[in-house]
Amino acid sequence: MQGEKPCCPAAAARMVKKLTLPDGFQVGILNLESILKEVADLKLADDEAIKKELLQRVKIYNYVAFAADNDYSETLLKEYKRQYAGVKK
Repeated sequence: MQGEKPCCPAAAARMVKKLTLPDGFQVGILNLESILKEVADLKLADDEAIKKELLQRVKIYNYVAFAADNDYSETLLKEYKRQYAGVKK
């Protein structure tokens, strides 16, 4: 799915997932599910390495202001752990 253009607005909307940053601001992240899976497949054990990889990949498809890097990486790690906490490494 990654790299494919959506066929219609409804398909494009399905590719965006909303996350809430620590300050309560909601952001839409394009390709989040694919990004989370790709990073999980790397089997990284260190939270800092996971945060760095998640943020780096999110920035490929989404604008993230430099000043918001920490908020995004913390929120992305939280979502990553929510989805992949029980997955064997």
